[in-house]
Amino acid sequence: MTEISRKRNQPRERPLRENDRRRAGDGVLAILVDERSGREYYVSLLDSFSIGGQTYTVMYNYEPDDGKRASPEVVIMRSWKDENGEHVFSSVTSRKELDRAFEYFFERYTGSIVRP
Repeated sequence: MTEISRKRNQPRERPLRENDRRRAGDGVLAILVDERSGREYYVSLLDSFSIGGQTYTVMYNYEPDDGKRASPEVVIMRSWKDENGEHVFSSVTSRKELDRAFEYFFERYTGSIVRP
């Protein structure tokens, strides 16, 4: 079983926007662009769910597997569509909210594992 560790999201003044998406096997790869710096982040989208009316997206930095990483770090961000229909993501700054979202995701993740 793959072990998943949580990486604390760093607060951002401006949201990230999804610039490009394409299917890659079972996961969805996306390029997120930081509106403030213009920096691009390549991510693999793992899950999306809502809790109490707020939608969250779970992702991790996409890097080809070189065998050096022991376990991937997931990032959970708030997500919504803006007035143009684009997906927008922003960091979760509340530790309590982040913990609640991570626990919900982890229950979904462990419930989806097929056991022999």
